[in-house]
Amino acid sequence: MVQIILEIFTSKEKAEAILSSPLIELIFLMLILGFIISVLVHLIVFNKLKKLRNYFKETNRMDIEPLASFYQEFERRSQIESVAAETFVQERFSSWRIFGIPVVNLIKMIQMTVSVFILLGVLGTFIGLTISLGTINATGEQLVENIAAVLAGIDVAFYTSIAGMGFSLIMTILVKAFNTEHMLTDIMLKVESSLEGNDENSMGRLIQVSEMINQSIVQLQESNQQSLGNIERAFEGFQEYTTGLQQSAKDLAAFNDGLSKNLGEFHQLFNQMKEVTAGFSVGTARLNANFDSLFAYFNKVEEKNERIVKTVEGTYEQIKEASDTQKESLLHMKNVVSDLKDFTSSILLGQKTVGDSIGQIVNQSNQLVKRMDSHNKEFKQIFGNDLSSRLAGITTYLGELSREFDRLGESISGLPEALDVINHTQAEYKQLLTDRFEELKHFNRTFSNHLKEHTTESVAFERHLREVTKTFEQVSMKNNQLMQEIDSKISQMNQSYNHRENQMEASVTVLKDALTNYINNFEGSFGNRIDQVVRNISHSMDNTNEHIKREFMEIRRLNEQIQQTNGQNLQHILQELGREMQALIRQLSVVSQQGPSRPPGIGMNQNGY
Repeated sequence: MVQIILEIFTSKEKAEAILSSPLIELIFLMLILGFIISVLVHLIVFNKLKKLRNYFKETNRMDIEPLASFYQEFERRSQIESVAAETFVQERFSSWRIFGIPVVNLIKMIQMTVSVFILLGVLGTFIGLTISLGTINATGEQLVENIAAVLAGIDVAFYTSIAGMGFSLIMTILVKAFNTEHMLTDIMLKVESSLEGNDENSMGRLIQVSEMINQSIVQLQESNQQSLGNIERAFEGFQEYTTGLQQSAKDLAAFNDGLSKNLGEFHQLFNQMKEVTAGFSVGTARLNANFDSLFAYFNKVEEKNERIVKTVEGTYEQIKEASDTQKESLLHMKNVVSDLKDFTSSILLGQKTVGDSIGQIVNQSNQLVKRMDSHNKEFKQIFGNDLSSRLAGITTYLGELSREFDRLGESISGLPEALDVINHTQAEYKQLLTDRFEELKHFNRTFSNHLKEHTTESVAFERHLREVTKTFEQVSMKNNQLMQEIDSKISQMNQSYNHRENQMEASVTVLKDALTNYINNFEGSFGNRIDQVVRNISHSMDNTNEHIKREFMEIRRLNEQIQQTNGQNLQHILQELGREMQALIRQLSVVSQQGPSRPPGIGMNQNGY
C-alpha cells in the first residue's frame, strides 16, 4: 500500500529504493495512517460541532444533545445552589466525549499531529542517513566509489522529512480552515450567554478571542519563515558535511593500498595453514575408513550369531514336536494295553467256566464208575443164586443204563464243538495279541530309532554349540586383536596429532608474532588516519546536530505556540494561508534552482529532494 501511494508521486524504482529499509517503511506507514486518521477525526469533530452550532444559532434552543443534558444539569444544580455559568460550561464541555475521548483533548491531539508529522519525518531522515552511511565498506579497495554511490542515493533519506512536512502543512491548513477550537469556543460562549441571558458579554469575549487568534496567526507566520530559513541553512551545512566525507574517502583509499599488501602476506600464511589442515583431514579420512571396516566386521559377526540362534530355535522346535509325538504314542499304547488286559481277563473267565464244567463231568463219571462197582458187588451178594433172572434184570437195567449213557453221549457230543469254538476264539485272540505285540515291537523299534536320532541330534547340537563356543572365542580373540590394533593406531594418531599440534602451535606463534608486528605498524598509521577522519566526521556531525537541535527547538516552540493559539474566521485565515503558501512556493523555487549547480551525486537531486 505504501509503495503504491509513493508511486503516485515518484517512479517505481525510487519508491522501491525508499522502502528498502523496514524502518523507513514503518515510518511512512505511520505517517500515512496518522494523516488519514487525523483528517477523518478532525472532519467528524468539525461536522458535529458545526451541526450543533448551526442548530443552536438558528433555533436558540438547547433541546439537542449534549446541550439538553447540560441545560437539565444546570437547572437541577441551580435549584440546589448558586452555580457560575462560566465554570459550569467549562466543566461540562471538558467532560463531553467523542469516540470515548474528551473533545478538548481530541482537538489538542489533532493539533499536535502537525508537529508529530515533522518529528517523524526528521526521524526517518536520520535513520536513512544512518543506514546509508553504515553501508560504506571501510575495508574495501573501492572506498571512494562506494561513498560516491551512497551519496548519490542519500537523497532517498529526505523523503520522510518531505512527507512529514507535507502532511504537517496539510494538517495546518485543515486545522485553520476547519477550526474546531474556534467553533467549540463559540458554542461554549453561546451556551454560557444563553444560560446567563447576556449576549453582549459573549460577543465581547468573542472579539477578544478573535484578536488573540489573529495575533497567534501572525506569530505562526513569523515562526514558519524562521523555521524554513533554518531548514535551508541545515541543508547548506549538510553539503559541507558531504565535502568532508569525500576528503575522508580519499584518505581511506590511500590507507587501503597499504592494507592490501598486508592482506597478501596473510593470504600466504593462510595457504600454509591450509596445507597443515589438509594433512590432518587425510589422517581423519583413514581413521574413518578403519572404523567403517570394523563396523562391517561387527555386522557380519552379528548376522552369523543370528543364524546360529535361528538354528538352535529350529532344533528346539523339532525336539518339541518329537516329544509331543512320543506323548501321543505312549497314550495310544496305554489304551491298547488296557484293551488287551480286558480281553485276556474275559478269556481267562471263559476258560475257567469251561474247566469247571469239564471237572463236573469227570466227577460225575467217577461217581458213576464207583456206583457201578458198588452195584456189581451188590449183584454178587444179592444175585448169587438166581443169576439169570437177575442178569435179565441187570440186562434190562444195563439197557436202561446204556440208554442213559446214550443220552449222556448225545449231551457230551456237543462238547467238542464248543471246545473247537473256544479253541478257534482263543486262536483269534492269540492272532490279535500277536498283531498287537508286533505293533508294540514296531512302536518300540520306531521309538528307539527316534530316541537314537534324538540322541544323534543332541550330540550334533552339542557339537554345534562347541563350534559356536569356539567361534565366539575366536571372534573375541580377533576382537581383542582388533582393539589392540585400534589402540596402536589411535596411539599413532595421537602422536601424529600431537606432532601436528606442536607444528600448529609453532605456526600460531609465528602468526601471532607477525600479527603483533602488523598490528603495531597498523595502529600507528591507521590510528592517525582514523583520528583525522573521525575528527572531520565528528565536526560535520556536530554542526549538523547543532542545526538540527536548533530546528527541533524552533519546532517545539512552534508546537507550543500552535497549541496555545485559537482560530479566526474562515476568510481571514484563507488570506493569511494564501500569502504563506506563496512565500513557501518562492522558497522551494529558489531551492530547486540552486539544485543543478551542485556537484553530481552529492546533495539533492534535480527535483529538490
